[in-house]
Amino acid sequence: MTTENIVVQGGVVIYNPTAGRGQGAILVEEAKMHLGDAFEWVPTLRVGHATELAKSYAGKVPTIVACGGDGTVGDVARGIYGTDTNLGVLPVGTGNDFARNLGIPLDVKEACLAIMGGTIRYVDVGEINGSIFINNAGIGFDSHVMKTMNSGIRFLRGQPAFMLAILKSIFVYKPFHLTLKTEDIELDVPKALLVSVLNGQVYGAGLPAAPGAEVDDGRMDVLVLDNVHPVKRLGLLMMLQRGNHVQHPGIKLFQARSIKINAVPPQQINIDGEVRGSTPIVIDVKARTLRVLIR
Repeated sequence: MTTENIVVQGGVVIYNPTAGRGQGAILVEEAKMHLGDAFEWVPTLRVGHATELAKSYAGKVPTIVACGGDGTVGDVARGIYGTDTNLGVLPVGTGNDFARNLGIPLDVKEACLAIMGGTIRYVDVGEINGSIFINNAGIGFDSHVMKTMNSGIRFLRGQPAFMLAILKSIFVYKPFHLTLKTEDIELDVPKALLVSVLNGQVYGAGLPAAPGAEVDDGRMDVLVLDNVHPVKRLGLLMMLQRGNHVQHPGIKLFQARSIKINAVPPQQINIDGEVRGSTPIVIDVKARTLRVLIR
């Protein structure tokens, strides 16, 4: 782990007032009390606005805090990437998996203390078709679940929201033909269910998808699931919740620095909790290139 200590004297908080199924606006007021007047607070107004705002401040302020879910954090990271601006995280979204993977507290007060504590950790990012992601990029069932959750589930947060989206998708999603190539292996899977490229151990609001993964080892953990009968998908879900899914014969889990993925028919991509773009894709790891304030 590569870390550095700095003195945090303020900066900008870019916040999503609709994060966390509407809870974001409430939690922002609590966070303001803890961070004080040293930070300027700027709301996002539309999809992608966090990236625009972060770019406008990057390099001009020492710290930009992303206040929202994984989508907001990823958007802010894309805006500051390549500059010397530090990323702070106030996890007030639905999944908050980037914070979980870095040990950043989910409690607002504790997350604010972590930001002001001034410990920087240098973490990896994935570069996908010219843009970066911080937590995961997935296709197939992965992106179908995320699209279902974002468009049709408004009354739940955290893992219950993901579980309901999975249950809504589990009997209707159809497999695809996957071809995947890394620096070490080549796969041809006639009927695949999903591929998820992970930058940490958990996603889906804490599901331990890649046990042992590290955010700063210069590699992504790649999870590939062969198609299984819809009824058996429920059993596999239970294994995933317990973290012992790696024992399943239809699971492949490996590490890579470069991943090429194609799918027939083309599949949409879940990037840090937002569904955008479609296959084919090329993912490369950029090792320890993002500066994140941790506890």
